[in-house]
Amino acid sequence: QQQEANQEIFNLMLAQKQKVEEGKQSEQKRISEELHDGILGEMNGVRMVLLGLNKKGDDAAIALREQAIEKLKQVQEEIRSISHELNDASYQKFNNFMNSIEDLLKSTVEPAGIQYYFSYDQDLDWDQLEGVTKINLYRILQESLQNCIKHAAATSIYVSFEVDGWQIVITIQDNGRGFEAGKGKKGIGHKNIESRVRKIKGKWYLKSAPGIGTTVLLEIPMEHISQDAKKEISLPKDLQEA
Repeated sequence: QQQEANQEIFNLMLAQKQKVEEGKQSEQKRISEELHDGILGEMNGVRMVLLGLNKKGDDAAIALREQAIEKLKQVQEEIRSISHELNDASYQKFNNFMNSIEDLLKSTVEPAGIQYYFSYDQDLDWDQLEGVTKINLYRILQESLQNCIKHAAATSIYVSFEVDGWQIVITIQDNGRGFEAGKGKKGIGHKNIESRVRKIKGKWYLKSAPGIGTTVLLEIPMEHISQDAKKEISLPKDLQEA
C-alpha cells in the first residue's frame, strides 16, 4: 500500500510538471508573438520613416523625426509591458478600439507612401469586444500591414470591420503585386496570424495571385462581444441569447 501511495504521488508530480511545462511553452509562444507582431512591426515602421528622412533637413523632416522618436518611446513602453507580463496594460490602451485601428493605419502605411481606406459598422459598439479579441485583431492587422509594406509594393490598402449576421467580418485588401497563394513555406507572420485566429475561435482566408493584389478575410464569432452590444445590432433573438 505504501508503494502504491508513493507511485501515485510520483505520478501526480509528473502530471503537475507536465502542466507547468505546457504553461511555460504557451507563455513563451505568446511573448514570441507579441515581440514579432507588435514590437518588430513598430520598429520596422519607424526604421522606414527614418530611412526616408536621412537626406532631408527641412522643417517637415524634423517634425517627422520627432514623431519617429516619440514612436520609439511608445515601443519602449510596450517592451516594458511585455517584459513584466502585464497583458492587461495592452488591453487598456484600446479604450476606443476603432480610433486605435485608424491610428495604426495612419502611422504604419502613410510613411510608406500608401493610401488607406477604412470603414466600419457604426451600429456596433466595438469597445464591447473582449480585451483578448481586440489585442489579437490589432496584431493581425499590424502583421498584414507590414506584409503589404515589405512585399506587396502596393499603393493603396482597404480595411473594413463589418457585422454579417452572427459574425464579425474583417477585410484587409491591397492592390499590390500579389503572389501565388499556397506555394512555398509559410513565414512566421502567417503562422502567428493562424495562431491568433485560433485563440479567438475565428477563421481566416487568404486570396492572392500575381497582379491582383492580396486579400485577407477574417470571420470572428459574435460570442466575443457582450450581450448588450449584440442587442444593439438587431440580431435574431436566438443569437442574442446565445
